[in-house]
Amino acid sequence: MDVFLECVSDPKERRRYQTLKETLEPLRPLFIGRRVLDFGASHGPAMCALLQMGAAQVVGVEPGEEWVRAGEKILAQGRFGTRAVLLHVADTRTLPFGDATFDFVLVNAVLEHIPQPRAAYLREIWRVLRPGGYLMVNETPNKYLPKDVHTTGLWWVPWLPKSIARRYAIARRRYRADDDWESSGWRGLGYLELVSALGGPRALIPERVRTRHRVLTRLGIPASILDPYPNWLIRKGGAATVPARAQPAMAAAAAGVE
Repeated sequence: MDVFLECVSDPKERRRYQTLKETLEPLRPLFIGRRVLDFGASHGPAMCALLQMGAAQVVGVEPGEEWVRAGEKILAQGRFGTRAVLLHVADTRTLPFGDATFDFVLVNAVLEHIPQPRAAYLREIWRVLRPGGYLMVNETPNKYLPKDVHTTGLWWVPWLPKSIARRYAIARRRYRADDDWESSGWRGLGYLELVSALGGPRALIPERVRTRHRVLTRLGIPASILDPYPNWLIRKGGAATVPARAQPAMAAAAAGVE
């Protein structure tokens, strides 16, 4: 039984969940049998996916109390026991964990909803990841591209100053004036913003799904820098490598789409 699909009927949520599982599948050797942090866990979709795909334990942190309550009900249906821990953490710039607590950290569809500057959040995520572990930033739009693919669908919004972008979106009737623009997701994350918060260039494991990924990698440029939704996978310490048992699955995924 897939507990999240059993508990959630909204078609959009179900599609996003299935897409996440497909994204995680070739990376299973990085988290199977390991302790994982789901940063910005919402009501638990990624927690359910990770647990059902073999993580030893998944701890989710979420600042929204209503999402935590909803997630607790879903996780209870899955009977994960102590393997699933969903915590309400009002300020996720300070996490209630020691250094190097987790083997894998997933940040899925989260960072665009955190207003800049985001460095304090990213540094805290990095602190709780153990050396040799992996940080995965997924489903956050690329702020380097000129079109807002997340909130308004408008060109140039990610490149505009915050107040001008908001006024423009409202004038074009793509955003309501009484909604919270700060957390709407209108500006995503850039590669330099990510790595500078982590202390400089890191061991980024390049995507190889498309031809452009392989070409950019050969040129020494981050492979996903032109993707609307990059998937950044970074290893803490050492070379940008994955365990040998993960490589065949990742290579198969890479060959699947051109």
